[in-house]
Amino acid sequence: MSAPAKKTPWNPSRKAMARVSNPLPAPEQCPYCGGPVQIVNNGEIYGRVYGEWPWAYLCRPCDAYVGMHPFTHIPLGTLADRETREARKSAKAPFEALHRSRLMDRDTAYRLLAERLGIPQAECHFGWFDPDLCARAKQAAESILREYLP
Repeated sequence: MSAPAKKTPWNPSRKAMARVSNPLPAPEQCPYCGGPVQIVNNGEIYGRVYGEWPWAYLCRPCDAYVGMHPFTHIPLGTLADRETREARKSAKAPFEALHRSRLMDRDTAYRLLAERLGIPQAECHFGWFDPDLCARAKQAAESILREYLP
């Protein structure tokens, strides 16, 4: 009996694929520069390998990238250039404070944020946000945080 094939983005885990709700399609063309998008080891992006699933999508011409859900080829969000990556990080910080401070659980925090943004909860993923929506999300999360702080 032969050993099972090693999992890669080209041979993903069916179980892992099934666990991803609201999967986005794999990017093929960069929305920023129109360049081709490739699957790379994340060491090419960060200078060293991170995580047990070190795969990402990368547009080399403009350095836009996005990681993958573990053991799948499903992107974690949309490709992000430097501006978008920074906006996502900035917006997520006050949101994380909502549930890390135990003011509410993560699901409640996402539900409230989606309501404030006027988007379906199924589409409320920081990895899907553009810089404008990130700015709105940051303001909304900060507002919710102020309302729920004792």
